Amino acid sequence: MTTQATVLTNDEFVKQFENQTLNPVYFDHQGHIRIACIYLNMYDFDTANNKTCCGIKAYAESLGATDKFNLTITDAIVKIMAKRMKTASDNTWQVFIKNNPDIVHDTLGLLSQYFSKELMFSEQARKFLVKPDLKAL
Repeated sequence: MTTQATVLTNDEFVKQFENQTLNPVYFDHQGHIRIACIYLNMYDFDTANNKTCCGIKAYAESLGATDKFNLTITDAIVKIMAKRMKTASDNTWQVFIKNNPDIVHDTLGLLSQYFSKELMFSEQARKFLVKPDLKAL
């Protein structure tokens, strides 16, 4: 699947994301996956997870979307991605997207294996990390 984001190199994408000048057209759901993949390839898990979560929150807030970011959902997706990337031979974001259609096309279905919808979309989960209530990640 090709998106607008493919016209930017990873370095350009990260730089614009981090300084919050990235055009929102480049930061759809696949853009979220792209930044997480890049960070997971660049840093240890804790650093990558922190940079992804803090970065997406800051980017959303820079666009005025102060109520959209959900820390628990973002953290869970990064954890699932990291586990899957450990066993993959090619961890570029383009290959990751191709090989993980559930994360791309059914993220909430995937997460509903771990979290009840009530918990996943709670105010607590939006602002703080909450543990899954259905099964461990």
